[in-house]
Amino acid sequence: MRSIINSASRVATRAARRPSLGSASSSHSSSYLAQRTILPNATAAAHRFKSSLPLPEEDEFPPVESLAQHEAEPHLDNNTSDTIEDYTAKVGTPSPWAVFDAWGAGEGIVDPLSAEDEAMLSPDMVRIPTVEEDRSSVPDESEILSSYDKLLKRKSSVHFGYPYNLMYNHEELYEFMKYSINNLGDPFIASNYGVHSRQFECAVIDFFADLWKFPKDSYWGYVTTCGTEGNLHGILLARECHPDGILYSSRETHYSIFKAARYYRMDAKAIPTLPMGEIDYDALASEINANRDRPVIINVNIGTTVKGAVDNLDRILRILKNLGIPRERFHIHVDGALFAMMMPFVDWAPEISFEKPIDSIAVSGHKMLGCPMPCGIALTRKEHVKKVEMRIDYLNSVDTTIMGSRNGQAALYLWYSLRKKGVAGIKRDVVYCMETAQYLRDKITAEGLTCRLNDLSSTVVLERPMDDKFVKRWQLACEEDIAHVVVMPNVTKIKIDKFVEELVECREKHGRMEPVRAGSPLVQLQCSSWGGTYVAPSVKDFKEEF
Repeated sequence: MRSIINSASRVATRAARRPSLGSASSSHSSSYLAQRTILPNATAAAHRFKSSLPLPEEDEFPPVESLAQHEAEPHLDNNTSDTIEDYTAKVGTPSPWAVFDAWGAGEGIVDPLSAEDEAMLSPDMVRIPTVEEDRSSVPDESEILSSYDKLLKRKSSVHFGYPYNLMYNHEELYEFMKYSINNLGDPFIASNYGVHSRQFECAVIDFFADLWKFPKDSYWGYVTTCGTEGNLHGILLARECHPDGILYSSRETHYSIFKAARYYRMDAKAIPTLPMGEIDYDALASEINANRDRPVIINVNIGTTVKGAVDNLDRILRILKNLGIPRERFHIHVDGALFAMMMPFVDWAPEISFEKPIDSIAVSGHKMLGCPMPCGIALTRKEHVKKVEMRIDYLNSVDTTIMGSRNGQAALYLWYSLRKKGVAGIKRDVVYCMETAQYLRDKITAEGLTCRLNDLSSTVVLERPMDDKFVKRWQLACEEDIAHVVVMPNVTKIKIDKFVEELVECREKHGRMEPVRAGSPLVQLQCSSWGGTYVAPSVKDFKEEF
């Protein structure tokens, strides 16, 4: 299999050499986009296929209502629960759904719904009649869907808190939505059902295997419904390899890891974290040493849910070596979430590589690449999946995945995104997100608000705004006394400027969040281990300092 990437520098070199990815099929999509305000001309449209980057910001930007006006918005446009549940008493962090839509993401901030559209989406209007005579009492489906489209555009235009790339165009694939594409069974062993996209799924798997340096013919994987399914699969394999093993993962791990432990009745240890969100390495070593008689299963986070912290894989491997844990007695799963797809494109970043003694990885496909349906990728060593493989005559294939029927559309969309963007386009998106996250951090810090950004991350963590209407308007993800913004390609500097402006208005009107308890997430944001200070770095002259 042809190598795709060996290092960040190689990506940059190949990007400079790679010819344009434009094709005859892209001309229709480009002309369509040119009719919208997203792209000003055909040249920009052709360039856009190689990246999800926002448009130049001199584009016209629609006026935005003030916070005071926004408080009077209809209920449906603020359809988050009145209270944001405190998950900190539980192990793992929440990842609730956000409204996801491809259009409206890059066109400025869309106006709130009218009262008529609001009413059109009420439970009474969208109900499904069970008596034929009752059909005349509900609106036509087209009217309802038109209002729903406006709602999604509105929500997509102020989407800041969740890691979904809303900047994409898959028009060329709309024709395939009429087919029931089902990749039931194993991706590499075709079943008798012929309407599938296995060839595209295998190409996606090969791409990521090459990205993470899997030796040829030694890997197995599949396209999942989401990152959580990939974690469930990876932890299942770990348990099958080590039935009496103990699962170790940090307290700031995504909730799906501890869900897997409950599902599979595994012993699990929630290891404390450092203020920045990384696992506490000394605490991890101590726990492993105290349970040396049992195999070690470790979940390594490449980007925690709330702070975007990256566990140091090499340091964890050194811990195992120093404790004398042999290779056959440990199993490492990597929860790649969003950042495992970004790190290979960040210069001088730590390397995720299956040349190291790791066993499986799961990432979300819809987050960085952009896709209209949740999806993900699970990869593991081929010998591990043999432990769960079962021949199914009904399928004329083998059962190796969590799900039986599997969405073949997702594999097709991932393949399309990877082919259209190429490694150069993905790298541009990643660089944009990282640089724009720094811009957001600096803007918030300049206003005197507590704000942090982890290295290797596009997740900007800040003190939680006091007004829930502001939180709901911008769809911020919160945990106790902090909130975060995940900078994706649809988050532009113009939107950031408006966000910070309204954040300052919110502070002036409602005050600032105080730590809710000793050692709360906000207290941890103020810890010096992040570097600098939690408001603004203060660097003194050498003579003045000493």
